[in-house]
Formats: sequence, structure tokens, C-alpha cells
Amino acid sequence: PCRGRQKSCQAYTSTMGAMRFRTRTRGGTITTPVLVTASMLAMTALTAHVVEGFLPPQNPGWAPSYNMTLSTISMACNQSGPYNVTAAGAFGILSFDWSNEKAQWAAAKPMDCEERLFAQVQRAKAYSPSSHIFGYRNIVKALPWYSSVREKLDDPQYAGWFLRFATTPPIDGTDYHVPACAAEDRTKCSLFYHDQEQTPAVPTPEAPNVDGACVDYCDTGLNPTGEYLFDHRNGSMLRDWLVNDYIMGVDGLGSPDMDGLFLDDFWCSNAINGTCTDPVQGATEIDANQQVDMGLSDEDITDLTNGWLETMTAVQQAIADADKYTWSLIPGQDNANAMPVLLDQDAESCAALVRRGCGADAEYRDAPLMMGLTVGENNTLPQVDQDVAAFLLMRSDYAYIGWGVWGMTWPVGTSFDGPHNTTGPPLTRPPQLDADYGEPLDDSCTESEDESGVFTRSWSKATVTLDCNAFTASITEVR
Repeated sequence: PCRGRQKSCQAYTSTMGAMRFRTRTRGGTITTPVLVTASMLAMTALTAHVVEGFLPPQNPGWAPSYNMTLSTISMACNQSGPYNVTAAGAFGILSFDWSNEKAQWAAAKPMDCEERLFAQVQRAKAYSPSSHIFGYRNIVKALPWYSSVREKLDDPQYAGWFLRFATTPPIDGTDYHVPACAAEDRTKCSLFYHDQEQTPAVPTPEAPNVDGACVDYCDTGLNPTGEYLFDHRNGSMLRDWLVNDYIMGVDGLGSPDMDGLFLDDFWCSNAINGTCTDPVQGATEIDANQQVDMGLSDEDITDLTNGWLETMTAVQQAIADADKYTWSLIPGQDNANAMPVLLDQDAESCAALVRRGCGADAEYRDAPLMMGLTVGENNTLPQVDQDVAAFLLMRSDYAYIGWGVWGMTWPVGTSFDGPHNTTGPPLTRPPQLDADYGEPLDDSCTESEDESGVFTRSWSKATVTLDCNAFTASITEVR
């Protein structure tokens, strides 16, 4: 995946001061609204609960479509240079990751990741107006290669927006677990906490392979290059800027060219949802010693998590109100998850999944199905017929299918056949992803007999069948 490691499943919700704990059982999922009280925050044995969502999962504000090409999705990620936007027309949703063009923006003086990402969004939208083009934002990490964030980091009047190193270093009172100063310039230091995960650096003989190469020095303004953290205890001032400028501004969802965002990372508190494992309680994908390096108590982590929850809820509400969209409003995609639903060849698991899309209580009526094509060795697609059949059986007005790995990035360096060809070795795009199946005639799929594991659905131009017992599928053209 282009954005880093897969995140853990721990997650949170905040809706008007309440949390909805989803308890997963063998027979299904029980959702219970509960008010978070001080006594609850003192509990630590909540590992049996998984909390989903901020706002409830919901459909996008744009018009629905059963066009199969427009029902595909990919996260665009090409660190070596600009993404070939001619591939944009191959997807209904193309979501640009922050690491696109990293080789170029890491070397820029100053770094210009934000501007380059927005330019790629604009180019893709111009090439394929019918596609929905997404950008990237992070409201946990304050990434200084985004110029709008760097401007605030460099301005003393916004110092309260960012977390700081502990006044007394935890290692013998003299040092932290991450450097406070730039590796190439030990006089350039910051009191604001920052680590070096996925951070550009100047290559050296000892460390020639860096994650984005700076030339001579890394330029992210007055502070050393690193991943900083927003202090969500700040309250409304930070929240208002994040919502109205950083998310909904003219270079974000305020632009007609940008239809949605991937919102990355989250805060995790042991007191709220049990043992956090990404890698510890605190901010995800940040150094494991972050809590001691910042001198934060467990109560501080809880306060930061609750502050982030309030901000995340406000962000999602603003996005929904503007008829824009975010991955985190798709079922199962809360808290920076990017793992699609996959169809298992096991008969029981296959049938259990498809049943979620069948009948009056079909799961995907009010929010999209996001499904992955099962990927085999050497980027083969060993069960594409079954995967597409399941997708057509389960989907409703909004649904998206793509590369079935975490991140859903169509493999970099590969190409499509036909009109969307890009550079690289050939990788045939399955024709099933661009076929015309018409529109569904049945409200949802049906199972031939109770617990039979055989599912059907009629479309205006095809009849779709999936037998989970034999793991066979047919999509028969209707003439």
C-alpha cells in the first residue's frame, strides 16, 4: 500500500456526545447507543467492542449509477512522478494519495506536496469529468509538506494547535526517542513533537535509501521535517480551521474538481476502547514512544481522542452537507481503513457474505458496498467471475469494486489494455469491469432456498447466479 502499513481495526464513533459500540457475534452485529461517562473512560477491559463510524455510513450526494466502469475504484499512488491521468477514465472513483510525486515534492524548496496533489486532481477531473476524483487530508498528523499546515507551524500565534515534546526528556533527562533536530542541521530544532515515519530525508552513505530524497537539506519551513501532531484539545479555533479551510477550502472540497477525500489516521485511547495496537495508544502510525516523549498522561490521551472525535464528526458533517464524500462514510472504512470486502471460496463464508446484500434488510441499501477482486500470484485474478457476480448480486445504487488489497491501488507500473493504456508491462483489465449489465430488475438478490447458498438476481441485460457450494458463477446475457 502506498500510504504505509495497514491500520488496526480499533475505531471510534462520536455522535452528539455518544458512542455506538458494535458488538460482533456469531449471529450478527448488535448496535447499542451508549453515553460515554467519566466512569466508562476509567474502564480498560473493552477489547470485546469495536466501534464503527462517526456519522453513520451513508451514500454519496452525487447521482447513482449502475455503469460498471463508473462502479470501480482505485487509490492512485506513483511516488516517482505524476500519475498518468489517462487512467482516470477507467475508474468511477480515483483517490490521490499524498505520496504521489514524492520524488519531486520532497526535493522542492519548499516542499509542495499539497499543490502537486491538487494539480493532479484537477488534471484527472479535466480528463474524465464523469469520474469522482478524491484528494488526501490528515487531521491527526500535521504534515509540514502541506504548505497550509507549514504556515501554521511557523506562526507563533498558532503554537497551541500542535503537541510538544515533554519539558524533561524521558531518556536520562537528556534525550527523546525521536530526534528534535534535523539530521542535516543539528541547529534546526523544534519544541513541537515530531517523528520520522514516512518522512523525507537527505540521503547519506550510511542511509542512502530514504523515504523521499531531499537535496542538501529538507525544506519544510522553520521547523525540521517530520510528522507533527495536531492538539485536538485546542477546541473550536483549530477545529474551525480544519473544517472550513483545510478540508472545505478552495484547494480542497471547496473546489468543483475534488469530489471527496481519504481522511487518514486516528487517535486511540486504551481507556475508551481497550488495548490500542497501532502501535500503542495515541496517534496511529507514530513512534511507539510518543506518549513518554510528549509527557502525556493516560487522561491526556483520552482528552485528545475525544477532541479528535468531535473534530472528525464536524469534518464528516461538513463533507456530507456539501454533497462531497469520504472513504470513512463507506461501511467498514472508518478510521482510515482501506480494505475492501473480499469473497471467500469457503462455502459457508461465501454464503454469509452474499446474504448481507440480499432481502429486505440488505446491508448496502443506504451505504455503498466496496468490494475487492481477489488477487493471486503475479497479480492474477483467479476468481474474477465469482467476484463480479457477488458484486452484482449484493450492490445497490452506489457500489465500487477494485484491486482487492489494502489500499486498493491498481498495481503501479502496470497498464490497461485499450483506450486507458499507461506505461509499463501489460496487465489486462478484466472485461467484466466494463461490461453493460443494464440495471437491476430485482430489488435485491434472492437465495434459491433457505440456506441453499445459491443466489440469483435479474438485471435488464443479464441474469446473475452464484453457487457458493460449488463456487461457480454465471452472468448470462439477456437478449
